[in-house]
Amino acid sequence: MRDSMWQLKNNYKYMKKYKFKLLSILLVMVGCDGFLDEKPSKSLVVPQTLAELQGLLDNTNFLMNDSPALIFNGTDDFWTTDQGFQSFNSIPNQNSYVWQEEIFDTPQSSDWVISYRQVFYANLVLEEAMEMDPITDAEQKERDELIGRALFMRAKAFFDLAGQFAPVYQKENASDFLGVVIRTNPKITEKQERTSLQETYDQILGDLNEAVGLLPETVVIPTRPTQTAGQALLARVYLSMSDYEMANQWAKASLESGAELLDFNEVMPSGNFSFAPFNKETLYYSVMNGQLFHYSNLTFVDQELFDSYDSLDLRKKLFYRKPNESAMGYVFRGSFSGDYPLFSGLSTGELYLILAETETRLGRTAEGLGYLNELLEKRYKVGEFQPWRGLDESEALNLVFEERRKELAFRGLRWNDLRRLNLEPALAKTLKRTVNEVEYSMPPNSPRYVFPIPQDELQLNGLEPNIR
Repeated sequence: MRDSMWQLKNNYKYMKKYKFKLLSILLVMVGCDGFLDEKPSKSLVVPQTLAELQGLLDNTNFLMNDSPALIFNGTDDFWTTDQGFQSFNSIPNQNSYVWQEEIFDTPQSSDWVISYRQVFYANLVLEEAMEMDPITDAEQKERDELIGRALFMRAKAFFDLAGQFAPVYQKENASDFLGVVIRTNPKITEKQERTSLQETYDQILGDLNEAVGLLPETVVIPTRPTQTAGQALLARVYLSMSDYEMANQWAKASLESGAELLDFNEVMPSGNFSFAPFNKETLYYSVMNGQLFHYSNLTFVDQELFDSYDSLDLRKKLFYRKPNESAMGYVFRGSFSGDYPLFSGLSTGELYLILAETETRLGRTAEGLGYLNELLEKRYKVGEFQPWRGLDESEALNLVFEERRKELAFRGLRWNDLRRLNLEPALAKTLKRTVNEVEYSMPPNSPRYVFPIPQDELQLNGLEPNIR
């Protein structure tokens, strides 16, 4: 039987038991009233070596490779029955599914806490690593790579937070809107306000640009980022900002660094899951925290999305299966985690779609279609795909958006795609759902595309709330 992802990661040879008091930190972090109010003390941890600092970032018990989950619920990737809705494992899951004004039923949010936990450990590693004085060239290289990894993880955490708790980035007014709280050291002893959206993205980009110059070319396992992953994350960030030139530049750099496509003709499904974990298309591994209800036999892929796959498209069978003959639809089976958790990391396929979109938007439609054709050739049965040619810019863009939705379904990316595409009237979409005979809708550019700041942070730290 295939090991679960958790077993694989827990058996990872670089995971060790360290002598410093990590459990004390975790208890303080989970038990505090507000995450930005009462913080773990750095004095509780006494890392002695670079290997011990590496262990902080490798620690899966602290969810260092997790991503926000609730933004997935509000997308049009899936739907559930009334009974399925009742079986959701938390009130926030239900509330985010139907776009309620109030999401959280407790003063805290796990999405908020997990991301800031990642920020704290990244900051701790950065501060400690900077104080160490490497003796050999090998130690210097190890320290530089560790610093690059911490910068990457901090940037990704801030980007995850901005995509959920701040409005979509628009260059012309980014300085007028609030972003998130930016913490750049572990000594959190004073209250700090939210930065502007522009300052938030400046921090993300600054961290990533520095990280790319320090990260290694290869790693043993993709729970650690490489230079290729850093470049891919820069491409994702710039696309979310509608900076097509820079997104294009970094996506090309990532491909040139060695990102490879997986030929879906070579994929052999095993049991309920299609893909092996850590396949060659995985540039950086992360999963959505705690999202398992989508594997219920009462929760199904959106029918319009399922029907959009051609019968010769291998993704239709590799991504979805019918749980039983009487089921009302198909369930998702195509996570790159190789298991139940939904993969939310970086992959080569995403890079090809970024290049297809940005080349087209930059007036190079033929080149954009070239990238799209190269991707789709690996997704269709051998010899069955007919390359796209001769489309105008509008037709090509619409095709790219269709393929982006099909390729990146159930990845946690759809929410932010909806946010940025809703800014273009021709691409804006109203979402609708019916639960227990009550119809809910989510209009384009609704303030509910920005999640509420958790109540603890409003009361204990005086953060300014989001308008819902």
